Amino acid sequence: MSATTKKLDYGDVPPRASSSRAIRTEVVPSNGNSFNMNQTIIFDLPSNVSNTFWDAQSSYVRLNFANGNGAPLNFESGGFPACIRRIEMLLGGQTLCSIDNYNVLYQMMFDLDASQEFRKNAGKKLFGAHEGFEGEAVANATNVSVAFPLALTPIVQSSKYWPLFGREPLRIRIELDTSVRSLNGAATDAEITISEVALVMYQLELGNDVMSQVASASGGMFRLAMPSYQHHQATLAAQATSVASTVGFSMSSLNRVLVAARRQTAVAANNFIGNRAQIGLVEANINIGGVKYPQISIKDRTNNSAEVLAEALVSQRALLSYGHVSSINDGGLFSLTSGDGSDAANTGKFLLDIDLESQRVEAGSLVAGINCIGQVVQFEATYTANANAHVIDIFGEHTIMAQLDMQSLTWQIAV
Repeated sequence: MSATTKKLDYGDVPPRASSSRAIRTEVVPSNGNSFNMNQTIIFDLPSNVSNTFWDAQSSYVRLNFANGNGAPLNFESGGFPACIRRIEMLLGGQTLCSIDNYNVLYQMMFDLDASQEFRKNAGKKLFGAHEGFEGEAVANATNVSVAFPLALTPIVQSSKYWPLFGREPLRIRIELDTSVRSLNGAATDAEITISEVALVMYQLELGNDVMSQVASASGGMFRLAMPSYQHHQATLAAQATSVASTVGFSMSSLNRVLVAARRQTAVAANNFIGNRAQIGLVEANINIGGVKYPQISIKDRTNNSAEVLAEALVSQRALLSYGHVSSINDGGLFSLTSGDGSDAANTGKFLLDIDLESQRVEAGSLVAGINCIGQVVQFEATYTANANAHVIDIFGEHTIMAQLDMQSLTWQIAV
């Protein structure tokens, strides 16, 4: 046994502050200053900025949302981010990510990871979320300010700062969805005005001495391993009882697959993005190159979805975390067969989360997922209660590698 404790170890002191400073800046859209629903907001981030990094996890988009419909409307329960159809990040001539149906994925993860307390407190104030089946109300002829991070995008999920001294600028494209799909109310796209838009960026500027140390430690190559998502959509006709959809995923590390089934037709006054149906699921699995994952299919026994939720929590690394915050089963709606999204009792929260990692490794590793390059990847499932036509959104989480060459200051991206 040691004779001393850490409280008596006077040689263990933290280093002094390094030569650096944090800078808060705002980047305004490069394609205008006022937008409507079903339009695109574009941010062009700075490049060639010496010794400077972007702290994406501390940055957010700020905007003003105005309702000019003549009647009140509501966000869906996840707030304004549920209005974003697609987020793309483009690096020079390369695509870092293109997350289609981003709002569906966001609403799935928000239900799975956000507590009711966050929804009705910070989430409500920040971006119009709420604890009920729909989000914050926006009265006629009123404005609300929202501020939200670019959750689920690769750079925000990275454990490292994003270098801003590369030659190629990073472009962020935020495509807004239609009012009918993403808002509860009768507003048309033109009746919603979005203004005062800015990306509030926190940047870290290093002194020359510290920058030299960082560059030397990296061996002249800045590498960032980040999770991202690809999307595929299939359809399930009314009364159909099975689906075997080839999803087209091709990546070196497919980590997990998330699946949501939603009504095929949007109704303006009802939830559409976040209304997910169980539709009498019997079993489901992913087939990669003729091999099933998991080898024993996930089954929804007696339609109470306990096994499905257990598998989702395994994928979240939260099965034994009894303090894991979630609102996935608020009102017992995780197992709802299929609702029209008209009210709380008819808005389902069902989802599938299929884990494909073979090892429990630290974030950022590239050894855990399945290499499916050159292989056929299919989602397979059977159902028993499909009275309505549904769309099935399938998201593949995979690891991408971005690396910046310090000699040429150019980026390379590997999927």
